[in-house]
Amino acid sequence: MNRTVRRPRRKPAARLTDGGNHALNFINTFKKDRKGGFIDLLTNYESLVNWAQQTDLINWDESLGLWNEGNCNPPEAELCYCTARSARNTLDELFNDLLAGREVHPLVIDRFNDQHNHVRQHLRYETGTDGMIREHFYNINEDMNLPLYLIIAEAARLLDTGLWRQIKKCPACGSLFMDVSRAHNRTWCSPKTCGSIKKSQRYYQLKKVA
Repeated sequence: MNRTVRRPRRKPAARLTDGGNHALNFINTFKKDRKGGFIDLLTNYESLVNWAQQTDLINWDESLGLWNEGNCNPPEAELCYCTARSARNTLDELFNDLLAGREVHPLVIDRFNDQHNHVRQHLRYETGTDGMIREHFYNINEDMNLPLYLIIAEAARLLDTGLWRQIKKCPACGSLFMDVSRAHNRTWCSPKTCGSIKKSQRYYQLKKVA
């Protein structure tokens, strides 16, 4: 019998949603810091669930259920965490290659196909509240891989619809983001963080020259 553990509700964090897409946000959980090093926001299964809830990938009730499952099944939680990190590496290589105009390595495509095939096992066509028949996930709310299923499905939609062409890479931190601006001239993942830092650096350099 699973035991329920109460934990404080976490508010969404703007810095975790700069990508404008859950698959890109997931890739961006491993990124450069301001000192030139790297920071990994996913250090264990609990941090994966926390991140998924903070970015609205899953709701609060789903996150609490997954956190309890992980707390009661540490070996399975560790396996899910390792699987998620492996998938993150695959998505990072896949979208960075597409963005750079490079041919995606066949092994990367094979890994993504394996991950996507596993996700599709949990999809069914069902009638929605509006009467339309759509593809939905079936009975996975308590599956500990729920965050990863949703991320892979989101990545597949980017590929299927061609929306991956709207992806850009932040020149400051290397994060990927969707440029949905009207003029398609967005430069930074966030104007409040990387954009502000770069503007401050340019201002400082100009002051030095003056």
